[in-house]
Amino acid sequence: MARMAEPREDTRAKFDDVLAKRPDFADRLARRLIVWLHREGHAAIEDLYRDARSRIGRDLPQEDDPNRPADVPAEPEDRIALQAVVFERAATVMSPEQVQDVVDALRRREEAESLESLAALPDIPYGVLSAAVRRFAGLPRGDETLAPAQTTGIRVTLTRHFISDQLEFIGVAKRFLGTADFDWILDRIVGFDRGQGRIGGKAAGMYLGWKILQGASKEHAGSPVADVHLPESWFLRSDVIEAFIRHNRLDEYQSQKYKDPEEIRTEFPLIRELFRNGEFPHEIVGKLDHLLERIGQRPVIVRSSSLLEDRFGAAFSGMYASIFLGNQGPRRERLRALLNAIAEVYASTLAPNPLLYRRRHDLVDYQEDMAILIQTVVGRPHGRYYFPDCGGVGFSRNEYRWSPRLKGEDGVARMVYGLGTRAVDRTGNDHSRMVALGAPRLRPEVTPAHVARYSQKQVDVVDLAADAFRTVGLADLLAEGDGAHGLEEAASVRTRDAIVEPTGVLHGVPADKLVLTFDKLLGRTRFAALMKERLQRLEEAYDCPVNIEFASVDGKFYLLQCRPLVQAEAGVSRGIPRGIAREKQLFSTRGLVRSGDVRAIDYVVFVDPRAYDGLPSAEARNEVARVVARVNDALEGKTFVLMGPGRWGSVDSRLGVKVSYADINHCAVLVEVAYRTGDYVPEVSYGTHFFQDLVEDGIYYLALYPDEETTVFSEGFFRFSDNALSRISPRDAAYERVVRVIPVADAAPGRLLHLAMDGEAGEALCWLE
Repeated sequence: MARMAEPREDTRAKFDDVLAKRPDFADRLARRLIVWLHREGHAAIEDLYRDARSRIGRDLPQEDDPNRPADVPAEPEDRIALQAVVFERAATVMSPEQVQDVVDALRRREEAESLESLAALPDIPYGVLSAAVRRFAGLPRGDETLAPAQTTGIRVTLTRHFISDQLEFIGVAKRFLGTADFDWILDRIVGFDRGQGRIGGKAAGMYLGWKILQGASKEHAGSPVADVHLPESWFLRSDVIEAFIRHNRLDEYQSQKYKDPEEIRTEFPLIRELFRNGEFPHEIVGKLDHLLERIGQRPVIVRSSSLLEDRFGAAFSGMYASIFLGNQGPRRERLRALLNAIAEVYASTLAPNPLLYRRRHDLVDYQEDMAILIQTVVGRPHGRYYFPDCGGVGFSRNEYRWSPRLKGEDGVARMVYGLGTRAVDRTGNDHSRMVALGAPRLRPEVTPAHVARYSQKQVDVVDLAADAFRTVGLADLLAEGDGAHGLEEAASVRTRDAIVEPTGVLHGVPADKLVLTFDKLLGRTRFAALMKERLQRLEEAYDCPVNIEFASVDGKFYLLQCRPLVQAEAGVSRGIPRGIAREKQLFSTRGLVRSGDVRAIDYVVFVDPRAYDGLPSAEARNEVARVVARVNDALEGKTFVLMGPGRWGSVDSRLGVKVSYADINHCAVLVEVAYRTGDYVPEVSYGTHFFQDLVEDGIYYLALYPDEETTVFSEGFFRFSDNALSRISPRDAAYERVVRVIPVADAAPGRLLHLAMDGEAGEALCWLE
């Protein structure tokens, strides 16, 4: 038998040092070294056992003796002898660095087992569990990774503790979040040291989406698709709202979700004021004050991140408040503004829209805890204004295809210059740029005049001088100085006959000659192609279509939100019937149409566009919205079509009925009636929060242009049929001239009202049968 080599002194010293610090480590370390020696071919396990037994003079069993037990050291002296043999043998073949690798792996296993045990406790305080996560994340990886089953179990448990308990989210997150990623989250959590809570849906989706794209960096050797950034972010945990409510004795309002819709609408202004005037626990105030010291005087946004938000099956698009803060001036004033903004977001959990949305989606009994996402605003200053080069929303599926060249799987984006709020809100008479990501230069507008007409005119910014969020005209923005950032890639120049990309700088070009087209950005950079690929990778990871919010500044792409895109189930259309007599057709339209049939419609609720336009004041127009809300409540359970002028949900009541989701959520179809002449008007609802709410609830949307020659619009039926408003909502009888509630059974005895929609053909027809 060959003589064994002499042990290395440096390795022997390493063993002595390790065991002096951790005497209890000897047994586990010996077991791991046995595996290492066997795996590396330095010593068979059975030989090590035999050497140990021989060293203490025990009889050795005959080889392959079926009548003797296995040769496994069981007595204390056996184990001590085995340790001596193993350490001696290992010292002959291992370097101190290799020993340290094994020790690191053992420590990692120990910490993993401890972390797994702690995380399994239902009432473990935040401070204890977060300390265990940090210890684990700070350990060297050692010469081996943990068993996949063990790491997966840890990731799932930590996701449930700190992020989300929704199984669909956990199913995605466990494949992309490592344990070290929770350390990143914990470094940014604001909350009670002994509390328990999560960071909420919006924060969770943003971080998971970023990690999915970062994973692509490893898989695709630094692909630019992974060149994505996050704003500086902090998470006010979901348990803080519970303490805020208890601290201010607001518990009685937690039952609002079970009240009648009219009560919810009536009482919310009072609740909002009570929340605004509430006080926060001192521990939270101190931590937020420290956070503002870190942020400095950079603009911030306070965003909702409810545990219910951005879920699979219910996105809560735009349901809760998000508040921009200029964050200028003395810290005491900035802290007061931050606390007020957080209270405002808390109050929005009891607003009509989210409460009735929860009721509609069978989430009313779920405990609604609101976390808060605090972020620095993506952007840079231009004079007194602060804003990004562009912002908006992206969808991995495009259901708004205005050309046969477009493919649904290529995705679509809505882009604006400045803050992306104008891309998701129904803001006045302005427009965003719709971009088919597979053909980004292909526009829905036909002529240069229409490109200019349906382009963005106003820009959302943070006004640093006024310490507030503002909307300013492009001319006012440019007046702050030459060369507003990002304008070179966003703006085109309008000539007498065309709209052209600028060939140089835009210095000196009048604002009224600039058209925000993004043609240069979309035509001369990879912006659209990268957006398309990012959305596709996110959809693949989520295994469903996704929706993101983004901002871009100085060539850097920031992910602000990522969530599953809730889509209504594809309706089955029987096709558009042919041969229906003209007098039986109530209306027809072409354009953005989703396939489906609505049969046996009970009521048509018609807001007369001409009567609405003739109302004398904004208050009168706003009252029409309240009338519509009461009719909507009264017709719950009935099948009804809601029709009216312009942009439903617009913030400007002159352009359409100023309703919210909760005011129309029971209708089967929403029809926007737009009197106009000329070529095609681009559909401006698709991709907004308002539109997404309709989609999620399975409400069909149609745009109707009565002035078009190919459109059928039986105006007499809608204007002169018997009006049941006073029976449906007696208190609103004074508005019968404007709001008409038409029972089909009374208006057309013996007939049924049907609506057929063919998405492929882009046609819809409503007729009496």
